[in-house]
Amino acid sequence: MNMRKQIEKVHFQITRNCNLRCAFCGQWGKKGFFSDASGEEISLCDWKRVISELEACREKTKISPQITVWGGEPLVSPYFDTILQILKNKNFETEVITNGVLMDKHEDVIKNCVDTLYISLDGTKEIHDEIRGRGVFDTVCKNIKSLKHDNIIVMSVITPKLIDVLPKFLEELESLNIKALYLQDMIGLSGEEINEYERWMKETFNITAKDIKAWKNDSLFRVQDIQTGDFSYKIEHKKHISTKEIHCKFPFNHVHIAWNGNVLYCTDFYDFSAGNIKDDTLQNIFFNKISEKYREEIVKNNCITCKHCSWRNS
Repeated sequence: MNMRKQIEKVHFQITRNCNLRCAFCGQWGKKGFFSDASGEEISLCDWKRVISELEACREKTKISPQITVWGGEPLVSPYFDTILQILKNKNFETEVITNGVLMDKHEDVIKNCVDTLYISLDGTKEIHDEIRGRGVFDTVCKNIKSLKHDNIIVMSVITPKLIDVLPKFLEELESLNIKALYLQDMIGLSGEEINEYERWMKETFNITAKDIKAWKNDSLFRVQDIQTGDFSYKIEHKKHISTKEIHCKFPFNHVHIAWNGNVLYCTDFYDFSAGNIKDDTLQNIFFNKISEKYREEIVKNNCITCKHCSWRNS
């Protein structure tokens, strides 16, 4: 493999906990893998140590990793404000992914410390509240308007109900002063694909895959072309890429530190881990043998879940 290996982006999953229970969510949905997950979340001291390590790495490589803070729902973490303030003080570019419900409780930190804010809205009020809970849509919209952040990206999971009301939804978003809308294909694997993934994990890494079952869905809704019109914000359809000619580049430049300290190369599929930051440094894990083996497998397109990703070429 000739691709350069360098940490350029890091996901901080500062909590697995969430204040919502969205039906299609792989984390906390009806079959979500966090609902019966065991173990403790890593401490604020652990996150501070990772940030210091990234700071030292930046000094050596002159490359400053972009940090994405998420969960679960990151704003329920008692460490949210502190972690964002530390990242700001150390001049890291930061993103936050949130459901938007609790933004009013952290308005100053978000305004002053967050470069890009990703917020979930899955349709008009009726659709969004059906998925995420009564009153959530109005709360999120109120928080967006009050916040007045200049770099907000709305993310929406594509469902048949959303497509039915898409023109109305796009018009409603005009009032929120957002930068972009990402329309994302819903994640879902067939039973056959799950079996293939389980076999691959066992034969290649001797891992018994359990979390993958949360993504089982044999009847996914897909649209190829979305008619959007002309709006003040950018609209992008984040399609899943099924071609094997393009492999995921994330294992070469992106790491995901999960709530329990495990280091992954994917933010959605949790069975694989290259190590844990409580046991080793992030740099050592990034360059260890199991990480190298994982990269080899991804380049060969041996991971079936890669075809169910909206971010493979992002």
